[in-house]
Amino acid sequence: MTSRRSAPSVDVARADLFARLALALLGGALLVTSYMTALLSGQVDPVTDPVSDYAFHGAGGPLFVVAVLLLLLSGLVIRAGMNGARMPRHRAISVLFGLWYAGLLICVVFPGDQLVTDQTLSGHLHRLGGAMLFTCLPLACWILARSLLPDPRWAGVAAWIRRFAVTVLSCATMFGVAQLVPWLPKGLLERVALGAELALLVALALAVRRAAR
Repeated sequence: MTSRRSAPSVDVARADLFARLALALLGGALLVTSYMTALLSGQVDPVTDPVSDYAFHGAGGPLFVVAVLLLLLSGLVIRAGMNGARMPRHRAISVLFGLWYAGLLICVVFPGDQLVTDQTLSGHLHRLGGAMLFTCLPLACWILARSLLPDPRWAGVAAWIRRFAVTVLSCATMFGVAQLVPWLPKGLLERVALGAELALLVALALAVRRAAR
């Protein structure tokens, strides 16, 4: 009887731990990305060049992989925290998170094209991974926010998650338009979209922490 009663409190404690770990991983990803940007500022223009171009310059390759893997790990940990915090479970959310993980891995395994004129299979797969990266997470969070909204305990959190999800989708749309309009600052728009996605993950981790208190 005692173990059954204590099980929910154990799950909540784990959820809080997962949330703290996720925030640390996200901070690590931000630090690695910032260092990579400063280190290769002479080779990669953050306004015009995509983030994946860092992989073509010396230490940028391993730093790019580390940053993406930290982002992936933070997502896995946040998902575990969401389950521990008893947040609503929805099949579509699980599928979209899985596709988001896959998109991150695709971006790491398959390098993008170094030149705009290049049209390689690896480059096409990299762009597919990027599309999954920028759409699947905000869509999953939109569905999550819609599931949380009717519950008064989650209403405030749901509103913030929904706002960040819309922001990511809007930024990702602008980045997509930049692929077709050469004069738009493609690199800057991609970095803004990634920053919005990072903020969305932070909002999710904080929501898990709040639920665990």
